[in-house]
Amino acid sequence: MKIESIRILPSDKITFPTEDDFKYFVEKTMVDRGGLYYFPGQMMICPKNTFVLFQYNGMIRATGILVESAKRSSFDERRIEYAGYYKFDVSSLHYLNKPLGSNEIKRIFPDFISFNQSKQILPIDNLDGLYLYLSSIDSFYSNYYSQVINFIFKEVEDSNLEGKTKEAFIKVRVNQDIFRKRLLYSHTGCCICGLSNPKLLTASHIKPWSKSSASEKLDVDNGLLMCPNHDKLFDSGLISFDDQGKILISSRLSAKDKKIMNIDDKITIQLTEKNKKYLKFHREKVFIK
Repeated sequence: MKIESIRILPSDKITFPTEDDFKYFVEKTMVDRGGLYYFPGQMMICPKNTFVLFQYNGMIRATGILVESAKRSSFDERRIEYAGYYKFDVSSLHYLNKPLGSNEIKRIFPDFISFNQSKQILPIDNLDGLYLYLSSIDSFYSNYYSQVINFIFKEVEDSNLEGKTKEAFIKVRVNQDIFRKRLLYSHTGCCICGLSNPKLLTASHIKPWSKSSASEKLDVDNGLLMCPNHDKLFDSGLISFDDQGKILISSRLSAKDKKIMNIDDKITIQLTEKNKKYLKFHREKVFIK
């Protein structure tokens, strides 16, 4: 399904007094109605296949894809009359694990001002950025990218590429198109030295590419953002990290090497719980003690 536009659909606290009321509406009421969302008065004009961000109480709480809308007298299951309706693809309705505030929206859409804008229209050319950001914070969207990688694999299988050329092509496609962008949306710089220029940062898999499943290849928690020097050390197994994020340095690095590469035993990085699972593999299978 090709998305034609992006809109923010506001929801008020009169209709939904609490967040739980709004969540129930998205996850239960709309699903039971086959994706219908009735509106009482003024309508937000939306073309078919609009990616909608549901705003409630100053935060984006849910998402869905609008497939049809009409401004005509409509009745809900209680026979209450409304001015019209939106219809959503039920499978696309999702209550976010983590809400998005104004600051998160501005990271994706720099021209966004606030949720009080009169027209809640977001530029379609940032759709991929929106998907990538959502995939970094919510498993519903990271699963979407697992489907993307399977498409890439099929695309390559249908080509004439063979052997190492085929594997290299897949790796480049996935790393450039998905994995690196997801890490850049989730982190601000090299996890070791803090280098922040995106052009100088590398998306490093914790569990090596060749050992990872399709979903692991795209899992943002299977990645660390690093500068080229530190990425090379990590990828070569010359450094790793324990579960507290403390650096482990191979005995194969001399004191001079460590000084040149700007590493020492005092370095500690921040980790997620899922990072730790992948780092266990790295310590056992990649790290050269």
